[in-house]
Amino acid sequence: MITLYDFAWKFGQGVCWNPHVGKLRYCLNYKGLQYKTIWIEYPDVKATIEKIGAKSTGLQPTGEPWYTIPAIVDDATGVALAESADIVEYLDNTYPNTPRLIPEGTHAFQAAFRDAFYPKLAYYYPFLVPITETVLNPPSATFFRAKYEAIFGKKLENVYPEGQERVVAWNKWKEAIGGVDAWMNKDDIWMMGNTPSFADFILASFILSAKTLFGADSQEYKEVLEMHDGRWGRLAKNVERYNRVL
Repeated sequence: MITLYDFAWKFGQGVCWNPHVGKLRYCLNYKGLQYKTIWIEYPDVKATIEKIGAKSTGLQPTGEPWYTIPAIVDDATGVALAESADIVEYLDNTYPNTPRLIPEGTHAFQAAFRDAFYPKLAYYYPFLVPITETVLNPPSATFFRAKYEAIFGKKLENVYPEGQERVVAWNKWKEAIGGVDAWMNKDDIWMMGNTPSFADFILASFILSAKTLFGADSQEYKEVLEMHDGRWGRLAKNVERYNRVL
């Protein structure tokens, strides 16, 4: 059995709302692997990663180790990992009879996609981060607020753009994600044409975050689904079958 570590929130268990964990949950479901979820709070991430024996995923500006989730422990092998790309490589190598997340010969493509896509999220975070703090349990909310107010250099209440500023900021986000749309042919179902891969689940996880955090009836989610002739709405529909929470 694989154990997946995910972030808790104030609305209870059974919903994967965090996009960074969401991409990995899509991957596990796509491969049809059995797993269970352990829900933790933000302040408990470091202790949890150290307890399971996974490595840190980088360095903080202070030079201290950076501990993050998603993370997994695979009881079948005793392996513990806490970096999405490493976990995906591990799952493909350890369970070769399941659908591949990184198809043969596409390792460079998948790495290049991540390097090109993640910087674009800087245009989304002013919308996503303030709402995230409001859905967290008190211990996580306090931790999250301190972290992101230090990053933005302002109170979270002042991060979400309003009025005309919102229009400008949203158009920048739309333009940024439009770059991804431009990489694909008009009729492509997935980033690689007709085959789902890790890249698609990365994209889908941020679409899902708009639904879970802003709400299915929110302006933000509706705008995401309608962007670029409805491409992201179609992607959301295509990944529904992999949106289970175990």
